Amino acid sequence: MTILITGATGQVGGTAARLLAASGESVRALVRDTSATHDLNGVQIVGGSFEDSASLKLAMEGVDTLFLAGRDSPDTVALLGNVLQQAQKSSVRHVVKLSAIGARPDSSVELMRDHYAVDQMLKASPLCWTLLQPHLYMQNLLRFADSVQHEGKISAPMADRRFPLVDTRDVGAAAAAVLRNPTAHASRTYQLTGPEAYSYDDVANALSAVMQRHIIYEAVSPESFEKSLVESGVPGWRAFDLAHIASAYGAPDCRVSPDFKELVGYTPTPIETFFKDYIGAFSK
Repeated sequence: MTILITGATGQVGGTAARLLAASGESVRALVRDTSATHDLNGVQIVGGSFEDSASLKLAMEGVDTLFLAGRDSPDTVALLGNVLQQAQKSSVRHVVKLSAIGARPDSSVELMRDHYAVDQMLKASPLCWTLLQPHLYMQNLLRFADSVQHEGKISAPMADRRFPLVDTRDVGAAAAAVLRNPTAHASRTYQLTGPEAYSYDDVANALSAVMQRHIIYEAVSPESFEKSLVESGVPGWRAFDLAHIASAYGAPDCRVSPDFKELVGYTPTPIETFFKDYIGAFSK
């Protein structure tokens, strides 16, 4: 059985591809930029894109299981729809899709509406499916590295709410566990969270302890955060989603889930360990 990974040069897909290849699975990756695959040892690389039907067809030859992930884009639904259409014409039988906690049709955030649309497209297809729904990634905190270095603060539009942030390495490990034996996870949706819910004051305190330097959390409005992102060159659609992401989560969405441990057999990464592992990014 060959497993095809899309998004293999990303954080989640890359982790899953490396873990699967290291354990002896037959792994193939469809990538837009083949020069970015130096760390995918043991993975067969196919150059192509979601827009290119010929490359999709080539990548899916002999593939039984597909991991579907893609970059956020205004064209996400159409592009992932292209992949699912080709999968139905190929030997693919099971699709494991990277979705998100908070995916729903009436979300205030386009990212979540897009995830919901593609999730429903997959469920309505003849393909077997599994959904992986992570919460906010700990790695998103790396966006604040510069302000931590120069100003000693994290400015974010998260108010005083608590979120069960999850490490992308854990999401990749969960994906690999499902992809090794997809039949056992057919028609299942797994919610992937960290071991506890953190306020951004908790995040700043954890980073302070690791850095041995006082870091503060500065709560800002979504509107001012969005404005700063646009001024820095972030596209408007992306800036809106980043600034308003907290509104995508209701209270039930922020509960700690046991699903990660069920899949991999150990507890997810705590925020303190994440900061220790990435301390170099905040200390340069």
